[in-house]
Amino acid sequence: MRHGALVAALLLGACAKPKDEPMVSRGALKGAPAASATSEGSERPQPRGAATVRTDKGTYSAPAVRFIADFPGGPPVTLMRVALSAQSEDGGTWRFRMAVDEKFVKSKHATARILPQTALRPGLAVVDSQQPNGSSMAMDEGTLELTVTGTQARGEVRAKDGRVRATFEGPLTVECTVPPAWLSGANAPVPSSPTDGTVRVPDEARVTPQCRSVADAFR
Repeated sequence: MRHGALVAALLLGACAKPKDEPMVSRGALKGAPAASATSEGSERPQPRGAATVRTDKGTYSAPAVRFIADFPGGPPVTLMRVALSAQSEDGGTWRFRMAVDEKFVKSKHATARILPQTALRPGLAVVDSQQPNGSSMAMDEGTLELTVTGTQARGEVRAKDGRVRATFEGPLTVECTVPPAWLSGANAPVPSSPTDGTVRVPDEARVTPQCRSVADAFR
C-alpha cells in the first residue's frame, strides 16, 4: 500500500504545471533601443558625383550630364546632342538640350545659341524650367557654353544681355545607339518591316567601333 501511494505522488508531481517565468525580449537581452535612432524624414544624400545646377531660382541636381550619339545607319550621318534634366528638392525641374557635331568630340567645347522654340541642329540649344505645380517655361534667347575635361562637364547659361542665368557641372555619361543590324551576334530587336529601318538600339557593351570610338574620346 505504501508503495502504491509513493508511485501516485511521483505521477502527480510530473504532471504539475511549471511555474511561469517573466518573458524577456531578445531586444532587451541585447540592449536594443525601443525605436530607431534615424528618422525616415531625414534628408536623402545626393548620388555621389551628381551633376549640380545653380540658378537664381534655386539648386537642382541630376545623376549626370548626358552625351548621346545616335547612328541612324545608311548615310554617314551621326546625330549628337548633350542633355541635362535636373530636379530640385521641391520638385521643380531645369533642363537643356544642345545639338553638337563631330567637332565637339575632338575639342570637348561647344557654344550654342538658345532659342525658345527651335528644331535642334549643331549650334542651337533649348533651355526650359518648371516650378513645382507650374507650367514649363522656355528661356528666351541667350547662349549656352559647355566644356568637358576628362569625364567632367561644366558650363553656363547666359541671357541675351550677358547675365549668367545658370551654371552646371558634374560627371558626363556617354550613350550610343545604332541600327540593330550593326550588333551582329548580339541580342537586339530587329525591324519587323522595311519601314522600321529607323529603329536603333543601345550599344551598351561598345561592340561597334563607332560607339567605342565615341566612348574612348570621353575617358
